[in-house]
Amino acid sequence: MKNPLTLLVVNNLKESLQFYTKTLGLILVEEHADCIKLKAGEHEVIMFQGTMGATHYDHGYNSNSSLVLTVSNLDEKINELKSKGVVFIHKSPNENRWGRYAAFKDPSGIVNELMEFFT
Repeated sequence: MKNPLTLLVVNNLKESLQFYTKTLGLILVEEHADCIKLKAGEHEVIMFQGTMGATHYDHGYNSNSSLVLTVSNLDEKINELKSKGVVFIHKSPNENRWGRYAAFKDPSGIVNELMEFFT
């Protein structure tokens, strides 16, 4: 296998492009009428235009996938994104064996996460 990538089907491609580039800081690589390609570090994210928002599910309990973006200071990034109107799922970050994380929703209702690894 070569480099993995993430595929997202979004409700509004133009709105998602703005959110993922302007709000989250991903880099636009390609833009077409029906899809875009973004980069987060070495990881590529491809988005296609869908017809509806994401299906609601209980994040962390129901099977699903999330784009996880690593950050060096989780609390600082949460505050920055909240000031830009990003909606987080939990009131405070959670922890797992690898670090601290916080889940948020994109404009289509897709749940993604920020992750700060323990050092």
